[in-house]
Amino acid sequence: MGKIQEKWRDSLIDINDIDFKNISFEKVISYPPAGNDVFECVGKMDNKYINFIVKSERGKFANFENEINVLPKLKNIPVPNIIESGKLNNYTYIVLSKIEGDKLSDIFKENDFSDKERYDYLFKYGLTLANIHNINLDWVQARQRPINDYPSTEVYKDLDKWELSIINYLKETRPNEFKFDTFIHGDFHYGNILWKNNEISGILDWEYSGIGFKEQDIAWSLILRPGQKFMNNYDDIKSFLQGYNSNGKYNSELLKWCLINGSMHFYLMNKNGKDKDYLVYLHNFINELIEGQVDIW
Repeated sequence: MGKIQEKWRDSLIDINDIDFKNISFEKVISYPPAGNDVFECVGKMDNKYINFIVKSERGKFANFENEINVLPKLKNIPVPNIIESGKLNNYTYIVLSKIEGDKLSDIFKENDFSDKERYDYLFKYGLTLANIHNINLDWVQARQRPINDYPSTEVYKDLDKWELSIINYLKETRPNEFKFDTFIHGDFHYGNILWKNNEISGILDWEYSGIGFKEQDIAWSLILRPGQKFMNNYDDIKSFLQGYNSNGKYNSELLKWCLINGSMHFYLMNKNGKDKDYLVYLHNFINELIEGQVDIW
């Protein structure tokens, strides 16, 4: 299960230099794309061949220590087991069990689903996030990333009239206080969710988890990424939110702000790219949310 990915960039560590304690490393077989360096490897553990994952940080903002501490606390959630962890050249790495499964991006690309099949996937996707938000875990506050707040005009340059108007709208309507009252995943998008036999088999990358703002966590799942073949229409978003609502509640005004904000960040990050249809979708989505033309709640 899962695609073999060729090496697509130079990693900051040489995995051959890791002094593995609990596993006998043999070779890297895949380089899954991610913000940090990720290697799928083959080796022996307890005299049996296994596939395992090594994650190595590319910067200190990725809170690997948080993930190392939180994974053993997550009961009844399909997460990888930590085999070992350590540091190499001052970069923290984690060795994890591999969970079999595919990402929704590949599943939707390779299958022509009926409306009901599509709905079922996205309903379960939303329900799973609600289940995470119901975890009663006393934890540290989740780290906030720049994308969690309105776009900075110092970061995004050469803004046109419409772009400035949306940033001003986000400034003027920004919630007075974000509600850090829920245990969140912090990076719950399709790239971190694995599926097998139509069910979620694994939830990955918990570096940003902690007590956080649940509407931001929901919005992060719903924002359309370039090339994505789902969440590109209101029916998909409604399916996800119906799944979430089956075991959770959210504030629709806060979620609306987070959706506009996140979509605007992605618009600005990709505005010089070649995918003009993607930009048109985000432009229309943002305008329709602001004008109250979206019935997804």
